[in-house]
Amino acid sequence: MQKSPTTVIVGALGINVLLLNSAVVAQHSLPASANIGQVTSVSQLADVRPTDWAYQALASLVERYGCIAGYPDGTFRGNRALTRFEMAAALNACLDVVSDRFATKEDLATLQRLSEEFAAELATLRGRVDNLEARTANLEATQFSTTTKLSVDAVMAFQAGGNTRQVFDPVSGTTFTGGSYNPTVISKVEINLNTSFRGTDLLTTTLEVGNNGLDTFGATGIGTDGLIAGGSVDYSGVESRVELSRLFYSFKPTEDLTIGVGPQFYPSDIVDANSYANDSFTDFSSNFFINNPLIVPYAVNDPGGAGVSIEWNPGGGFFTLRGVYVAAQASAPSGVPTGGGLFGDPYQGTVELEFARAFGANERNNFAVRLQYTNSSSLNISQNAGGVNVELTLGKFGLFGRYAYSDMKLYGDGATVDGLGSFAVAPEVIPAGGRVNTTAQTWMAGLAYRDLLTAGSLLAAAVGQPFINSLASAPGINDSTQTNYELFFRYPLSDNISITPVFMAITNANNSSTNSPIFQGLIRTTFSF
Repeated sequence: MQKSPTTVIVGALGINVLLLNSAVVAQHSLPASANIGQVTSVSQLADVRPTDWAYQALASLVERYGCIAGYPDGTFRGNRALTRFEMAAALNACLDVVSDRFATKEDLATLQRLSEEFAAELATLRGRVDNLEARTANLEATQFSTTTKLSVDAVMAFQAGGNTRQVFDPVSGTTFTGGSYNPTVISKVEINLNTSFRGTDLLTTTLEVGNNGLDTFGATGIGTDGLIAGGSVDYSGVESRVELSRLFYSFKPTEDLTIGVGPQFYPSDIVDANSYANDSFTDFSSNFFINNPLIVPYAVNDPGGAGVSIEWNPGGGFFTLRGVYVAAQASAPSGVPTGGGLFGDPYQGTVELEFARAFGANERNNFAVRLQYTNSSSLNISQNAGGVNVELTLGKFGLFGRYAYSDMKLYGDGATVDGLGSFAVAPEVIPAGGRVNTTAQTWMAGLAYRDLLTAGSLLAAAVGQPFINSLASAPGINDSTQTNYELFFRYPLSDNISITPVFMAITNANNSSTNSPIFQGLIRTTFSF
């Protein structure tokens, strides 16, 4: 039966669309040595399935028009890229079949008239394609790298704070009286170069620079030295010269296993993550709320160091096992009073087992619990600590918290324990040349609400105590427990800019009852691109 002109035209146009979208290889599109000849049924093509999106169209071309051939191994290779030579050969083969078997002279004349009628539109389309090809070629010639992606995170914060009476910093020996703090501006920039050579590996290079700005808490020595991150903002104190902050390579020997190694990275890159309290660019500013100070000791995590990590997620399931070892002075063969080198103080080794799963309608809710163990030696303090990190999301609401308990040994000269920093110890606690055993605990808890006023916003608050211990006390020294508070509201101005008002407070700073409460407010602006 003869086909109508409309049928032939539609069929020809359909062939063109199919060829352009699914990289069809027709009977004469391959050399004779690579062609298995005409197939008569789509089932002869081993890699074509009824669930493929173009299955019906391909079946029609094979069984109705007879202008499809396969490869010598009986495959069709529908996802392979199509060259322009193959496109021309495939189109010619199918049009030959249409012309020889179905089309009449009247059909071809109609098709010719349509071709002439739309000549201008076809010419415009050809020009657009040529322009796109030229622009693509230019981008490929001038692109930064074919293997590396560049990203930048920058934070600028204005802060002002003070205390009602006085705060004593035992490290510097300075007493800060009420009203003695100046407003400051703090900045930090991280430039990240993420390079993949095989698609399953990642080389991370991070450059960091700031303005060495301090907040009110940092001015009193809180959270700026020793084992415990006491509460100063995490992006303070960054040097005004560009430094290598991170150089770390990870790869996947198997689908479920990731191994990492590097001369400069941080334990918190691997363990103690939390969706609500983990990143000073986007959530809490206080270094205490970002990581558990006993599981991720500040003396190691602040400078970072060299080490190795492992992450195993069997079958992509709910359980993930992580391990990390970092030595903060791995580059020093000598000259470090506490040891140094790859296996000397300060160092930490941590193991973490995580259970995490989403649940509920559209999996909008999630629950995660991380059980942790850390062995560390940091500035004459050795410890074995166990901890837990939890988070629960129910719609827009979130609950989260951390806790750790540590069996700790402190070494000192009877007057100081370097590793405790501003958390002073009474001189009689540590005998000269001796040591003392103690226990320590830390905890924090918070709640959050997402998408308030606009999508992508986050309102969150947390409270916690960095260093609860069983050491002896003296008037004004370890006779109380420091408590930290923080409230923030992150409001996105765009996909790349957010502004975050922050309120922070500390009572009984440095575990001293003589220190009056300290308050500070910040306006943090973050740029990410």
